[in-house]
Amino acid sequence: MANDHSDDRTITDEYRPDVSALASTVISVLNDKGDEGTRTIRNSVVLKLVDGVLRPGPFDPEALLDDLRDSRISADQIVDIYIPQTAHELGAMWVDDIIGFAKVTIATARLQGLLTLLAPPWSAKPSESANDTNVLLILQGDDSHTLGPHVATAQMRRMGASVRILFGASSAKIVQALSDEGYDMALFSGSRPDALAKIAKLVKRIRAGILAPPPLVLGGIVLNLADGVKEKTDVDLVTNDVKVALKLCENKKTRNRSLAR
Repeated sequence: MANDHSDDRTITDEYRPDVSALASTVISVLNDKGDEGTRTIRNSVVLKLVDGVLRPGPFDPEALLDDLRDSRISADQIVDIYIPQTAHELGAMWVDDIIGFAKVTIATARLQGLLTLLAPPWSAKPSESANDTNVLLILQGDDSHTLGPHVATAQMRRMGASVRILFGASSAKIVQALSDEGYDMALFSGSRPDALAKIAKLVKRIRAGILAPPPLVLGGIVLNLADGVKEKTDVDLVTNDVKVALKLCENKKTRNRSLAR
Protein backbone atom coordinates (compact mmCIF):
# COMPACT_ATOMS: atom_id res chain seq x y z
CA MET A 1 0.00 0.00 0.00
CA ALA A 2 1.41 3.40 -0.93
CA ASN A 3 2.19 5.87 1.82
CA ASP A 4 0.36 9.19 1.80
CA HIS A 5 3.11 11.30 3.35
CA SER A 6 5.99 11.39 0.86
CA ASP A 7 5.74 15.18 0.75
CA ASP A 8 6.62 15.66 4.43
CA ARG A 9 9.19 12.96 5.12
CA THR A 10 12.34 14.71 3.94
CA ILE A 11 11.60 17.92 5.80
CA THR A 12 10.91 16.23 9.10
CA ASP A 13 13.32 13.27 9.28
CA GLU A 14 15.50 15.10 11.83
CA TYR A 15 12.54 15.16 14.25
CA ARG A 16 12.00 11.39 14.27
CA PRO A 17 13.61 10.75 17.70
CA ASP A 18 11.48 13.52 19.20
CA VAL A 19 8.19 12.24 17.84
CA SER A 20 8.92 8.66 18.84
CA ALA A 21 9.44 9.89 22.42
CA LEU A 22 6.21 11.88 22.62
CA ALA A 23 4.99 9.95 25.63
CA SER A 24 8.09 10.99 27.58
CA THR A 25 7.61 14.73 27.18
CA VAL A 26 8.22 17.00 30.16
CA ILE A 27 7.10 15.37 33.42
CA SER A 28 4.40 13.57 31.48
CA VAL A 29 3.44 10.36 33.28
CA LEU A 30 3.13 9.71 36.99
CA ASN A 31 5.65 7.02 37.85
CA ASP A 32 3.61 5.32 40.55
CA LYS A 33 0.69 3.71 38.74
CA GLY A 34 -0.43 1.81 41.79
CA ASP A 35 -3.91 3.29 41.95
CA GLU A 36 -6.73 0.89 41.25
CA GLY A 37 -7.52 0.70 37.58
CA THR A 38 -4.18 2.01 36.32
CA ARG A 39 -2.06 -1.10 36.64
CA THR A 40 -3.01 -2.41 33.19
CA ILE A 41 -3.37 -0.28 30.10
CA ARG A 42 -6.39 -1.32 28.06
CA ASN A 43 -5.29 -1.52 24.45
CA SER A 44 -8.86 -1.13 23.25
CA VAL A 45 -8.99 2.33 24.86
CA VAL A 46 -5.68 3.35 23.30
CA LEU A 47 -6.92 2.20 19.89
CA LYS A 48 -10.16 4.16 20.37
CA LEU A 49 -8.16 7.31 21.13
CA VAL A 50 -5.80 6.77 18.21
CA ASP A 51 -8.72 6.26 15.86
CA GLY A 52 -10.55 9.26 17.29
CA VAL A 53 -7.72 11.76 16.85
CA LEU A 54 -6.74 10.45 13.40
CA ARG A 55 -10.26 10.33 11.96
CA PRO A 56 -10.71 12.76 9.04
CA GLY A 57 -13.21 15.56 9.30
CA PRO A 58 -14.34 17.70 12.25
CA PHE A 59 -13.10 16.66 15.68
CA ASP A 60 -15.55 16.48 18.58
CA PRO A 61 -13.46 16.15 21.76
CA GLU A 62 -16.47 16.10 24.09
CA ALA A 63 -18.04 13.18 22.22
CA LEU A 64 -14.76 11.25 22.34
CA LEU A 65 -14.43 11.87 26.08
CA ASP A 66 -18.01 10.74 26.65
CA ASP A 67 -17.23 7.55 24.73
CA LEU A 68 -14.17 6.91 26.91
CA ARG A 69 -16.11 7.55 30.11
CA ASP A 70 -18.71 5.05 28.93
CA SER A 71 -15.84 2.55 28.95
CA ARG A 72 -15.39 3.35 32.66
CA ILE A 73 -12.19 5.28 32.16
CA SER A 74 -11.78 8.16 34.60
CA ALA A 75 -10.57 11.64 33.67
CA ASP A 76 -7.40 11.10 35.70
CA GLN A 77 -6.62 7.90 33.82
CA ILE A 78 -7.15 9.65 30.49
CA VAL A 79 -4.68 12.39 31.47
CA ASP A 80 -2.07 10.24 33.22
CA ILE A 81 -2.13 7.06 31.17
CA TYR A 82 -4.08 7.11 27.93
CA ILE A 83 -3.16 10.46 26.38
CA PRO A 84 0.60 9.86 26.84
CA GLN A 85 0.25 6.27 25.60
CA THR A 86 -1.71 7.44 22.56
CA ALA A 87 0.97 10.04 21.83
CA HIS A 88 3.57 7.30 22.00
CA GLU A 89 1.58 5.16 19.56
CA LEU A 90 1.27 8.09 17.14
CA GLY A 91 5.00 8.65 17.27
CA ALA A 92 5.68 4.98 16.64
CA MET A 93 3.27 5.00 13.69
CA TRP A 94 5.17 7.89 12.13
CA VAL A 95 8.58 6.31 12.72
CA ASP A 96 7.25 3.16 11.04
CA ASP A 97 6.00 5.24 8.05
CA ILE A 98 2.36 4.38 8.72
CA ILE A 99 1.24 8.01 8.96
CA GLY A 100 2.81 11.30 7.97
CA PHE A 101 4.16 14.05 10.18
CA ALA A 102 1.23 16.34 9.36
CA LYS A 103 -1.22 13.75 10.70
CA VAL A 104 0.88 13.29 13.83
CA THR A 105 0.84 17.05 14.38
CA ILE A 106 -2.93 17.32 13.95
CA ALA A 107 -3.61 14.28 16.12
CA THR A 108 -1.32 15.58 18.88
CA ALA A 109 -3.08 18.94 18.80
CA ARG A 110 -6.37 17.09 19.23
CA LEU A 111 -4.99 15.23 22.25
CA GLN A 112 -4.02 18.61 23.68
CA GLY A 113 -7.59 19.74 23.07
CA LEU A 114 -8.80 16.85 25.20
CA LEU A 115 -6.49 18.02 27.97
CA THR A 116 -8.06 21.47 27.82
CA LEU A 117 -11.39 19.89 28.74
CA LEU A 118 -9.91 17.65 31.43
CA ALA A 119 -7.46 19.97 33.20
CA PRO A 120 -8.54 22.43 35.88
CA PRO A 121 -8.20 26.03 34.65
CA TRP A 122 -5.28 28.18 35.75
CA SER A 123 -5.80 30.05 38.97
CA ALA A 124 -3.48 32.73 40.29
CA LYS A 125 -3.85 31.14 43.72
CA PRO A 126 -3.05 27.50 44.52
CA SER A 127 -5.37 25.39 46.61
CA GLU A 128 -4.61 24.68 50.24
CA SER A 129 -3.91 21.02 49.41
CA ALA A 130 -0.77 22.05 47.49
CA ASN A 131 0.65 24.03 50.42
CA ASP A 132 0.36 27.23 48.39
CA THR A 133 2.59 25.98 45.56
CA ASN A 134 2.95 28.34 42.60
CA VAL A 135 4.67 26.97 39.49
CA LEU A 136 5.86 28.82 36.38
CA LEU A 137 6.11 26.47 33.40
CA ILE A 138 8.42 27.88 30.72
CA LEU A 139 8.11 26.66 27.12
CA GLN A 140 10.55 27.62 24.39
CA GLY A 141 8.97 29.51 21.51
CA ASP A 142 10.48 27.17 18.91
CA ASP A 143 9.43 23.99 20.72
CA SER A 144 6.63 22.16 18.92
CA HIS A 145 6.29 19.46 21.59
CA THR A 146 3.81 20.99 24.01
CA LEU A 147 1.58 18.01 24.74
CA GLY A 148 3.73 16.70 27.58
CA PRO A 149 3.94 20.05 29.39
CA HIS A 150 0.16 20.33 29.22
CA VAL A 151 -0.19 16.82 30.68
CA ALA A 152 2.15 17.88 33.48
CA THR A 153 0.12 21.03 34.00
CA ALA A 154 -3.11 19.03 34.31
CA GLN A 155 -1.48 16.71 36.84
CA MET A 156 -0.04 19.49 39.00
CA ARG A 157 -3.28 21.48 38.98
CA ARG A 158 -5.11 18.34 40.02
CA MET A 159 -2.71 18.13 42.96
CA GLY A 160 -3.72 21.67 43.88
CA ALA A 161 -0.80 23.67 42.51
CA SER A 162 -1.25 26.90 40.59
CA VAL A 163 0.55 26.45 37.27
CA ARG A 164 1.04 29.34 34.86
CA ILE A 165 2.41 28.63 31.38
CA LEU A 166 4.69 31.10 29.60
CA PHE A 167 5.26 30.21 25.95
CA GLY A 168 8.03 31.91 23.99
CA ALA A 169 8.49 34.65 26.58
CA SER A 170 11.62 36.80 26.58
CA SER A 171 14.22 36.24 29.29
CA ALA A 172 13.40 39.70 30.69
CA LYS A 173 9.72 38.80 31.05
CA ILE A 174 10.56 35.48 32.70
CA VAL A 175 12.93 37.10 35.20
CA GLN A 176 10.36 39.77 35.97
CA ALA A 177 7.63 37.18 36.52
CA LEU A 178 9.83 35.18 38.89
CA SER A 179 10.84 38.35 40.73
CA ASP A 180 7.37 39.86 41.12
CA GLU A 181 4.95 36.97 41.43
CA GLY A 182 6.37 34.71 44.13
CA TYR A 183 6.73 31.39 42.30
CA ASP A 184 7.88 28.33 44.22
CA MET A 185 9.35 26.63 41.14
CA ALA A 186 10.38 27.42 37.58
CA LEU A 187 9.85 24.40 35.36
CA PHE A 188 11.53 24.25 31.96
CA SER A 189 10.43 22.03 29.08
CA GLY A 190 13.08 20.71 26.72
CA SER A 191 12.42 18.47 23.74
CA ARG A 192 15.67 18.74 21.77
CA PRO A 193 19.35 18.81 22.75
CA ASP A 194 19.95 22.07 20.90
CA ALA A 195 17.56 23.76 23.37
CA LEU A 196 19.90 23.10 26.29
CA ALA A 197 22.15 26.07 25.48
CA LYS A 198 19.15 28.44 25.52
CA ILE A 199 17.91 26.99 28.80
CA ALA A 200 21.40 27.27 30.32
CA LYS A 201 21.58 30.92 29.28
CA LEU A 202 18.17 31.60 30.79
CA VAL A 203 19.11 29.81 34.03
CA LYS A 204 22.22 31.98 34.27
CA ARG A 205 20.13 35.10 33.70
CA ILE A 206 17.66 34.05 36.40
CA ARG A 207 20.39 33.35 38.95
CA ALA A 208 22.06 36.68 38.21
CA GLY A 209 18.83 38.69 38.26
CA ILE A 210 17.04 37.23 41.29
CA LEU A 211 18.49 37.31 44.80
CA ALA A 212 16.79 34.06 45.92
CA PRO A 213 15.46 32.23 42.85
CA PRO A 214 13.02 29.36 43.31
CA PRO A 215 14.07 25.79 42.47
CA LEU A 216 14.81 25.49 38.75
CA VAL A 217 13.66 22.17 37.29
CA LEU A 218 14.03 20.72 33.80
CA GLY A 219 12.12 17.84 32.25
CA GLY A 220 11.13 16.60 28.84
CA ILE A 221 12.12 14.49 25.89
CA VAL A 222 15.61 15.95 26.10
CA LEU A 223 16.27 13.85 29.21
CA ASN A 224 16.12 10.79 26.92
CA LEU A 225 18.15 12.36 24.11
CA ALA A 226 21.15 13.94 25.84
CA ASP A 227 23.61 13.13 28.63
CA GLY A 228 24.66 15.43 31.44
CA VAL A 229 21.56 17.60 31.12
CA LYS A 230 21.75 18.87 34.70
CA GLU A 231 25.40 19.85 34.37
CA LYS A 232 24.88 21.50 30.99
CA THR A 233 22.02 23.69 32.21
CA ASP A 234 22.87 24.24 35.92
CA VAL A 235 19.28 23.54 36.98
CA ASP A 236 18.59 22.22 40.47
CA LEU A 237 16.77 19.08 39.33
CA VAL A 238 16.01 17.08 36.20
CA THR A 239 12.98 14.82 36.37
CA ASN A 240 9.98 13.55 34.46
CA ASP A 241 7.89 13.03 37.59
CA VAL A 242 5.62 15.82 38.78
CA LYS A 243 5.58 14.42 42.30
CA VAL A 244 9.37 14.64 42.54
CA ALA A 245 9.31 18.22 41.28
CA LEU A 246 6.59 19.31 43.72
CA LYS A 247 8.37 17.51 46.56
CA LEU A 248 11.43 19.69 45.92
CA CYS A 249 9.24 22.78 46.39
CA GLU A 250 7.75 21.38 49.58
CA ASN A 251 11.18 20.57 51.03
CA LYS A 252 12.52 24.04 50.28
CA LYS A 253 9.50 25.74 51.83
CA THR A 254 9.85 23.54 54.91
CA ARG A 255 13.52 24.56 55.26
CA ASN A 256 12.62 28.22 54.82
CA ARG A 257 9.96 28.00 57.53
CA SER A 258 12.45 26.35 59.88
CA LEU A 259 15.05 29.09 59.27
CA ALA A 260 12.45 31.78 59.87
CA ARG A 261 11.62 30.50 63.35
